[in-house]
Amino acid sequence: MKIVQMTEGVNMDIDILSKINRRQRQILVHSCLYYQFNENLIQDHVYDAWSKELVELIQSHKEEFKRSVYYTAFKDYDGCSGFDLPFSDPRVVGVAESLLHNKH
Repeated sequence: MKIVQMTEGVNMDIDILSKINRRQRQILVHSCLYYQFNENLIQDHVYDAWSKELVELIQSHKEEFKRSVYYTAFKDYDGCSGFDLPFSDPRVVGVAESLLHNKH
């Protein structure tokens, strides 16, 4: 655990922030694959586990979540679906296309 003091009285766990960012990207990329490309590279239970973990991280680490890359996109995320997420973001689409290319 790596704690950094951001402002007076606010400590930030960099490892938690990194995990939140990673889960957000994974959920966005796999939502893009599913909804935009009609592909599924992971099993549903893996996506569900990532979603559940992200929701738990969001609820228990609010300061880290507020500083996450996709905070705005995930601030109302409840883990039920990635349909309303901004998975058409060019960075997300690029990663999804790369994964598809490597699959075939």
